[in-house]
Amino acid sequence: MGTSKGYIAPTTPHWSQAKRAVTSYINNGDGESIAKAASKYASAMHHDIATSEQFTKAAGSILSFAKAVSHGGINNALHEFNRNDLIGKSSDEIYNELIQDFTNYGNTTEDYLSAEAIRAALKGLNITDLGDLKDVAPDVLLKEMLIEYIKFSFAFRYEEKIRMKRNPEETERLLEKMDKYISNELHNNLKLKDIKTMDFGHLQASEVVKRSLEDAYQVFELFYGEA
Repeated sequence: MGTSKGYIAPTTPHWSQAKRAVTSYINNGDGESIAKAASKYASAMHHDIATSEQFTKAAGSILSFAKAVSHGGINNALHEFNRNDLIGKSSDEIYNELIQDFTNYGNTTEDYLSAEAIRAALKGLNITDLGDLKDVAPDVLLKEMLIEYIKFSFAFRYEEKIRMKRNPEETERLLEKMDKYISNELHNNLKLKDIKTMDFGHLQASEVVKRSLEDAYQVFELFYGEA
């Protein structure tokens, strides 16, 4: 996952609580500490939801593109997104260029995290050709992107902190354990209402992603009565 080297966490109360909860998780590694760490981290991310704006836009673009592909095929979708230059290109070139385009070519940390999350979500769904997005339900695609974004964001913020207190093997174990916890909780408890029936436009799609991201954070917050 992405490195957190040089990352300086905000000192607001929400982030201070998250830092303490993650420290407890590092020290204990048990079920209660992982749930509390995830809850406090989610609460801090929810409180600072504006910092995830690039992800909501990028994921929204993927959803809109998938809708265009399902309606008229890959070439029609490329035309709708003003990327006629990619028509006739290889599936790999289209895949890489569009993800880079949607995430501003990784110009900022959030752009980078968004790109990593989208790539991981598509890999998890066995999508290597964006033309195959027509076969994936939008709620399934959105949920996978949300899960990967929350996982990558946690690792970015806390990997270095964990490495300072644990050896490499223990660090990987703690990160993998958190990844699995985040994934399981959201797969089981995140309900994406009415997503299948929405006709995504570019602006509407980003708003849908934002609301769904807030719902995802609330899954963890409600565990500890934060929401």
